[in-house]
This record gives sequence, structure tokens and C-alpha cells, in this order.
Amino acid sequence: MRNFISPAHRVLQEAPKPRIRTYRRVETPPGAQSQTDWGEFKDIEIGAGSQSLHAFVMTLSHSRKPAVIWSHSENQLGWLNCHNEAYRRFRGVAAVNRTDNLKTAIAQGAGAWGRINKVYRAYAKAVGFYIDACAPRKAYEKGKVEAKVRLTRLRANPEGQVFDSLEHLQSWTDERLEMWSRKAVCPITGLSVHESWQHELEHLASLPILPEPFDITVTRSVYLDCMVYFENHSYPVPFIHVGREVEVRGCAGRVQILADGKVIREHPRGTKERLIYDPSCYEGDGDARVIAPPPFGRMGSRLQEIMDMAVEERPVDLYAALAEVAR
Repeated sequence: MRNFISPAHRVLQEAPKPRIRTYRRVETPPGAQSQTDWGEFKDIEIGAGSQSLHAFVMTLSHSRKPAVIWSHSENQLGWLNCHNEAYRRFRGVAAVNRTDNLKTAIAQGAGAWGRINKVYRAYAKAVGFYIDACAPRKAYEKGKVEAKVRLTRLRANPEGQVFDSLEHLQSWTDERLEMWSRKAVCPITGLSVHESWQHELEHLASLPILPEPFDITVTRSVYLDCMVYFENHSYPVPFIHVGREVEVRGCAGRVQILADGKVIREHPRGTKERLIYDPSCYEGDGDARVIAPPPFGRMGSRLQEIMDMAVEERPVDLYAALAEVAR
């Protein structure tokens, strides 16, 4: 019986093989780029029992210097806190940070066409670096940090170890990576990773005062009563900012209010009190744009005296004097 080959099969056999797609290897100059990624580790023995932890890995692309920061969560606060700790270990900031398309970095879309997370954009502006998201499903575009995630599993894998606390684990990891960086050779310089990092230090931007991690940032106008509204609370700011827009950041346990990139007030976050009162925001001299609020009258001054005293210390004659003023 003669073998039968269908016409479709014959076409497939005769079709030329697709051309091989190559990609360009890129080596960045000192201080130009860092790369960032997460790794997950399960059943790590810390304190009373085992738990899953997340390893934030940042690598300086030129020297291959890694920083691994442990976190309980990959949420926005954890993401920014790990950035802070990594930059402290590098003692400087690279010009560009290449990251994956995580929601904490890219709010919508992916790669060059993605929309950067508003909180992450504000953080990057404060610290002084540009965000560069890699294209989706192209791990080789951040191959240096992918390699360091694998390195963490090989050289600083906490599985099978017992640690007293997260701080104990972090210290152990820092020591292991320091030992590795002094022995490993940076392929682009021929020196050790540690020596290459020391040479790269002069090309990194100076470490700024790192902002406290925050999970939300909004712009708010300052009302005539010197208040801004945020998360169903009213927070006071100095009267000189009335009529202007300020940045409000929700941090862990506190609210920061910034003007021109500088923190002008901090208040507790999420308190049961919906209105936070700070008399100092109404003090001082006005300028050509804003008139200072009128000072307390006699009644207001007496009320302020009472407020400033503990209840058990308030003399009866003070209340009598207050009643006299009210007549």
C-alpha cells in the first residue's frame, strides 16, 4: 500500500524554518541602572513558627552588586520600604531602575507603554531615579537581577535555617552576600563584585533623605480654615499654604503633608478623631498673598488656657473669670 502524504503535510515539510530571532546584550556604564525583582520563599523558620517570606532583590547592573531585603508582603508599603533598605546598602542611587510590570510599579499596561503607579512615580521623583519597566514576557531584559534571585536561592537560601526574627534573617543574608561579593568576579571589569561596586560608588547619585514608605499619595487644596481633607479626616497645615495645592501621603500609621517636595506637617493616620487640631498652624506672619488669621480674643485666650491644663489642675476661679469675660 502506497504511503499517502496529505497536501497540507507536504506544504509544512517544504516550508522554510523560521529565522532565528536574536537579542542584543547590553552592558550599562557605572551608575546608570539598577534592576529589581521579587523572589518567594516558603516555610522559613522565624520565631515561633514557619512562614512565607518575600525576597526583594535589587542589583546594580554594572558592578553586579546585589541587595536582598526580606519582607512579609509585596504590597506598596513593603515595595517602597525594600527600595529604601536596598539604596542604603548601595550608599547611592542609580539613574534608572528597571522593574517588572508589578502593580506596585506599573498601574496599567506593561513596558514602555504602561502607566506608572502614581505612588511609585512620586517615590521615584523624591529619591531621584527614572522608572523603566521591561517588556512583558521578556525576562532577559532584566537578566542581571534574575540571576541574583537565583543566587539568593544558592548562596543565601534561608530554608532549613532557624532565625530569631526577621532582623536576624536580614543580618545573616547581608553577611552571606558580602562574602560572595568579595569572592565573585564582575565579568565586565575583571575585578571582584565588591571592588567593582566601590568604583561604581562615585557614579551613583548621593543617597538623599529617603522618604517614609507610603501606599497612597494625593493632591489636595488647602481650605481657608487651613485644613486638607484626606481619608475622611481633616488635617491642619500652616496657614501660609491656604489656597495652594499640597501633596498628602498615607504612610504606615501617619499622614505626611508636603509642599514643594518638603514635609511641612505629620499627623497620626486613621485616628478615631475625624478632625485633627493644631493651633501652631494659625501662628506666624502673613505675606503679600495671605493674611495671618486673627489672634484669639479674650474669650478664646481663656478657653485656650483651660484646654492646656489638666482637668484636675483647673482652678475654680478660672471658670469664674471665663464667665466674667462672657458677660
